[in-house]
Amino acid sequence: MISQTIGAFNDNAMKAMLPLMAAVQFGKTSMDSVNQQVSILLIIPFVLFAPVAGWVTDRFSKKKVIVSALLGQLFGLGILGLALYNQSLEFSLAGFFILSVQSAFFSPAKKGILKELIGTQRLAKAVGFMEMLAMVGILGGAFAGAVVFDQIVESRGGWTAALFVCGFISLLAFFSWLIAWPIPETGVSGSKPFRPSVIINHFRDLFYLLMRKELRYAALGDAWFWGVGGFFYLVLVKISGEVVAGKVGMGTLYGFWFLLLGVGIMVGSIFVAYLNRGRIEIGLSAIGALGMPLVFMGFCLSDPLSQVFNGLCLGLGFFGALFFVPLNGYIQDRAQENERGRVLAASNLLTQLVGILMILLHAYLSNILGLSGKVELLVILIPAMVIGLVTLWSTLEDFFRAWFHMFLRVFYRINILGMENFPKEGGCLLVCNHLSYADPVFIGAAFPRKIRYLAYSGLASSYLLRFVFRLTQTLTVSPEKSLSSIKESVKRLKEGLPLCVFAEGGISRTGLVLPFMRGPILLAQKSDVPVIPVHLDGVWGSIFSMSQGCFFKKMPISFPYCVTVRVGQPFTPGAISQVACQNAVMELGRLSFTERLKKKLLLKDLLNKQIFKRRDGLFFQTEDGTQILHTDFVRMVRGTGEEYPVYLKSWIEDIRGVIEGNQIKQNVVLSNWMRLQETHFWDYQKIKVMKADEIWLKQFLPWAGILWGRSVYDQGDSYLLVSKTAPVSSPIITLSGLATKKGGVVTLNALSDSLTLPEQNESKQKVYKENTEGRLLVGFSTFEKEGACYVVGLPNEDEVKISGFDEEGFVLSS
Repeated sequence: MISQTIGAFNDNAMKAMLPLMAAVQFGKTSMDSVNQQVSILLIIPFVLFAPVAGWVTDRFSKKKVIVSALLGQLFGLGILGLALYNQSLEFSLAGFFILSVQSAFFSPAKKGILKELIGTQRLAKAVGFMEMLAMVGILGGAFAGAVVFDQIVESRGGWTAALFVCGFISLLAFFSWLIAWPIPETGVSGSKPFRPSVIINHFRDLFYLLMRKELRYAALGDAWFWGVGGFFYLVLVKISGEVVAGKVGMGTLYGFWFLLLGVGIMVGSIFVAYLNRGRIEIGLSAIGALGMPLVFMGFCLSDPLSQVFNGLCLGLGFFGALFFVPLNGYIQDRAQENERGRVLAASNLLTQLVGILMILLHAYLSNILGLSGKVELLVILIPAMVIGLVTLWSTLEDFFRAWFHMFLRVFYRINILGMENFPKEGGCLLVCNHLSYADPVFIGAAFPRKIRYLAYSGLASSYLLRFVFRLTQTLTVSPEKSLSSIKESVKRLKEGLPLCVFAEGGISRTGLVLPFMRGPILLAQKSDVPVIPVHLDGVWGSIFSMSQGCFFKKMPISFPYCVTVRVGQPFTPGAISQVACQNAVMELGRLSFTERLKKKLLLKDLLNKQIFKRRDGLFFQTEDGTQILHTDFVRMVRGTGEEYPVYLKSWIEDIRGVIEGNQIKQNVVLSNWMRLQETHFWDYQKIKVMKADEIWLKQFLPWAGILWGRSVYDQGDSYLLVSKTAPVSSPIITLSGLATKKGGVVTLNALSDSLTLPEQNESKQKVYKENTEGRLLVGFSTFEKEGACYVVGLPNEDEVKISGFDEEGFVLSS
């Protein structure tokens, strides 16, 4: 990457300097003509030698091609320096032509070697940095060549100043050649011998590229960008001559403009590389394509010497990077291994042909029509607007996807684990838990391929969702047309489409995993594709989930909000059942929960700070009405207050055990706290726990008061845990379930005294069932051993034997 940056810097430093030298030596009117000639000479070798360069790149080691091309750069600079010494402009142009020839061979080699060195997973990010460095070299070279020449031309004259610049560039070229030697050797992907027909086969290669539908428009878009870039360069040089009086100062002005353009491209490329982690976000190209004509319009309306014009140079660079970097990565990724050199060389040929057309367009507008620079920008604005709209229309889904992913990058941090289990191609069925409306967005942002979804047809009653479903090609399922929906899903899977199914049948309103439906397994078996379990962890609590009793109408609990997408190992369709699929997803959830718990335990004094956090109000009220304030209880725990009552002894001993670092107690207390917060029951302001089971009681007391900040009331046969802000009329929810000494709360059964029971909500998701232990909490999974069913949580927790689950997902009583 450093060698290609220096090479681009050298070529463009000489390109920027030669027109300025012509203006000084032969008059200002010659500058635009020489600039056009230099631009043509920079492109012609790519047209003449592109097929040979592609063949050489495929036939030989790409490292050897790179090293040889950089040696050719030294030779071309030597010819150019000799011409400047002899004060021959024509001979100088010949030397510049040799520089362009070596670039024609260097370009496909440096692009082709990239994927071989780093692979697909990091390709998009690497392409972003490579293009950023290339543009820094191009624009930095133009800036340095023009400004340095301007600084020394008055004292040394045009020829001597140009020779000085050429000498410095030669030193950089030698350094570039040296640092290319450590590049690792790569394999040879082609073996065809050279034939004379190769020389004229480039148009056949170009036709081959244009016939490839998945590559055609990306290559045309890439060519358009570089063609407009060359046109814009010529126009900026012309504008500098129009606004600067005299022969000196033009280079400094347009060099500064190009520096700003380079900074914009660098920022845009970094932005694209950041968003492109693990994927190629082609929707960014549509954003860039729409931004570029807006910037051109701004150029037409602004003063070239104003700060607005300078800001527009930054903006054009930024939107340009958004446009061409994803396209370039897309071409490199989609080209097959044995054709990549050929495809890239053909893409370069297309780029150069478009570049020549744009130079000829500039020559026609400037030399024949005599238009000013700003009017030329107005002319190019029209096709730029058309191309922007066409790009938007052809990538509309990707356009919206890119905006969503930008939103996620700002407000969310998605931790992706196990993605090596996801196939790079072919159909597969993703089976995932469902906690929020944003789950499809999280899945789409995490996976490198486009994921399609299977959704309930009733959601399509909304105009907005109908539009989203059409845009994302989401398949809908309805009870009335279930057979046709399954057939269409099977067809898509067999065509190689990754399809995601939220197997619970709807969003969990309680935070607990609901029983999986049989449909996904039948779908996988009929389509004969692998089933891949996926788990979303940490989603409960986001504004898109039902936490706090509602969707959307709440503030985020953290910024940025952390979500984990964990991908499990694939199952063959004949080797997995409905129960095994749910167990696999829950096991992924258990692993994610365990990691979160361990990270919290690494935070020293996390529990201690919460225990000793200052809280006002009542901590505990006995059955006979005796009250203990929270501040008094904390002093009892510290041992600095009055002697504690006997009935508080066990509570205080438990708290002191946690404070002193008892690992098992810390695990139980913290995991209970985390698990209960990730349920809908946490939002109830009055919770009742019965005294019948001592192990069950120890999971809530004294922690409801000391950690959760609730007041505890002894009611004889039970304890009432009341939030400090609870109205008198708040419903009371009675929690029962299964708990162990090392595992804490394992299941929950929730019964309310309200006329509106929690199980009678809009989704009819039952949270209470008699003669059961309730539903399994977050962070647990199940497995079978010797014909028995067990529940497991943290590695050091008990393996709890249960009688299994009923058809509604409730744990059966032993």
